[in-house]
Amino acid sequence: MKKEVTKDIDIRRYIAWKKLVKGKPIHIRLYELIYNELLINWLEMNKPPIRSAIYEMINRKEFDEDFIKGQKIQQYIDEVKDNPCDDGSGYYIPSSNELLTNKDVKNLYKIKHIMKDKLNTINKVKIYRSILVFCKIYESWALLKKGKQTRDITKKERFDVTLDLPLKIIETD
Repeated sequence: MKKEVTKDIDIRRYIAWKKLVKGKPIHIRLYELIYNELLINWLEMNKPPIRSAIYEMINRKEFDEDFIKGQKIQQYIDEVKDNPCDDGSGYYIPSSNELLTNKDVKNLYKIKHIMKDKLNTINKVKIYRSILVFCKIYESWALLKKGKQTRDITKKERFDVTLDLPLKIIETD
C-alpha cells in the first residue's frame, strides 16, 4: 500500500523535505516517527478523521512493537549510530548533512524511554492523547520551519517547500 501513498505530490514533497531539513531538535526527530506512522495510516485509510486514524494505529500489532516496545525508535537510533564521525565527536546524518553529538544520542535514548513510558499503558485514551501531543509538537515545529524557509529565499534548503503538511493535526482540535 505504501506505493500508492507516495503517488500524491504533496506526500512526495513532504517526504523529501523531512529527509533534508536541517536543525531538527532531538525530540522532534523521534516525534516525527510517530507523525509519519500516523500519516501513512491516515492515507491508507483514505483520509478519515484524525481520531479514527489514531485509534486504528493504536490497535495495530505493529504499533505495539514499533513504539510501545520502541523498536522503530531504536532502529532510528541505530541508523544514526551507524555513521560515527572519524574523530569520535559524534554521528553524521547523510540525508541532511548534519552532525549529532554523543550527548545528542544520549538524549535520543532519554526521549525514547519517555515516549515508551507515555505509550505503555492499557488506557487507550492516554495513548491517544500522547500520540496527539507528540504529533502536535512535531507539526508546530515543522510549520514554523517551513514558514521560515519559504520567507527567506536565501536560506531555502529546497525550492519545492510548501507552507503546510499533508496531515493537519492542530486544526482538527
